Amino acid sequence: MSTVEVPSVGDLLAERYRLEEHVGGTGGHRQLWRGVDVLLHRSVAVVLSSPGGESASPTMTAAVAASRTHVDSMVDVYDAVDEGRFAYVVREWVNGSSLRGVLAQQALAPSHAIELVASVADAVAALHEGGVTHGNLQPGSILLSEDDRVMVTEPRNEPGHTPVGDVRALGATLYACLTGAWPRVVPAENTGLADARVDDWGRVIDAATIEPAVPASLSRLTADLLDTAEAPPSAAELAVELRRLAETGGAGPLEAMGTGAPARAEAPPAGMKRLALIAAIVAAVVFLGVVTSTLVWGGGDDPASGDDNLGLTDTADTGEDDDGGETETDAAGPTEAELSPEDIRVVDPPPGSRTELEGTEQVIDDNAATGWSTDTYNSPEFGNLKPGMGILVDLGEEVEVASVRIQMTSAGATVGLLSGSEDPGNDSDGDGTIAEDWSVMAEPVEDADTNVELQGGEEATRYLVIWVTKLPTSQGGYKLTVSDINVFVR
Repeated sequence: MSTVEVPSVGDLLAERYRLEEHVGGTGGHRQLWRGVDVLLHRSVAVVLSSPGGESASPTMTAAVAASRTHVDSMVDVYDAVDEGRFAYVVREWVNGSSLRGVLAQQALAPSHAIELVASVADAVAALHEGGVTHGNLQPGSILLSEDDRVMVTEPRNEPGHTPVGDVRALGATLYACLTGAWPRVVPAENTGLADARVDDWGRVIDAATIEPAVPASLSRLTADLLDTAEAPPSAAELAVELRRLAETGGAGPLEAMGTGAPARAEAPPAGMKRLALIAAIVAAVVFLGVVTSTLVWGGGDDPASGDDNLGLTDTADTGEDDDGGETETDAAGPTEAELSPEDIRVVDPPPGSRTELEGTEQVIDDNAATGWSTDTYNSPEFGNLKPGMGILVDLGEEVEVASVRIQMTSAGATVGLLSGSEDPGNDSDGDGTIAEDWSVMAEPVEDADTNVELQGGEEATRYLVIWVTKLPTSQGGYKLTVSDINVFVR
């Protein structure tokens, strides 16, 4: 057959898949088509990526892995073809609606949310066992079929996606099922849902606070999955824990062991360890393979595309003063520092060339689609040319930093915080002084997720640097893009 430069209705791919209708995606990079397998006379979904070749290799690898999962909650993948100019994955066509379409109308009951996400976790666990990640878990990539199945669409497995990121996305999906909103701490394409509410420290409000019907143990588990300070369980362990909660009606092991504390302590985030408890509990359970669940869902009107392509009430302490009378003081929580483009700059110590200074204003525009990027290097340690790079933040006066939240487009960087009392100068010598002499405020996090929250120190400081010493992999080498930085001060 001849290669199709611009796919259109009626084109025949691989001499058997006829394109019938373009149902999602525009512009060519990733498109979803409804097609027909003319040999087997059945409807198929054709997910077309452009270009093919090396850039499509992760998707092709993931398609092969997905075809071997044999999990009821993963769509059946029939074929994967790379024609160079473009590549495409052929999978089953699912009649039904996307989870996005359902959640846009109303949130799910906790019992339904648990079973749905457990089924999705089964599919993710099978992918991880096969050595690939999904990389696009969100309400638009989860389908609810007319024959009562929960279906996860084909994985993307693009560079930078990690199993930890997939589990975070499972937590975000669980939160969305319970509340109808998407937590922004987990970036996703076009979820179609409102952003989840956050408290004064920028943390997502617990699901039980939004929906009182959510059991406390389920709300805590969901919060922990979204907490980048905690190492999450594996997808397989999460599936086991969710079903354990389902069996106990929400009064799972956490409540049974007496952990009845509020879902969120009224203090800045400080590395809670509840997930370690969960992991210890589920580690004793022998995971005997992937379990699938059958749910009964109402039908929807949405096309089964799945790829069309995310405040705490003030508290008071009451006590007695020296005169015996009662006093009431508001507990002052951290607030987000207001930053302007003049307050931030790049730190590029010698022998850095200081040619990567542009774009810092985009890390404070609250737009995950923009950001500051390094150049592409031939090794993760900046080509062994310099000790690292960073973004300096001038807070205007000495304040106590509670935490710094950093959003990056790729996982795998090593990032920490430095602090200093004065800026030694916006030049190469000054940057060298920062790299050599400034204090460590937060120890570096290795292989950081795309969203990481670093805790500040107890001593006041005016200047801090988000300090990167290792870059994640990128197409053609190693590169980092920082999308957003939020600094919270006391």
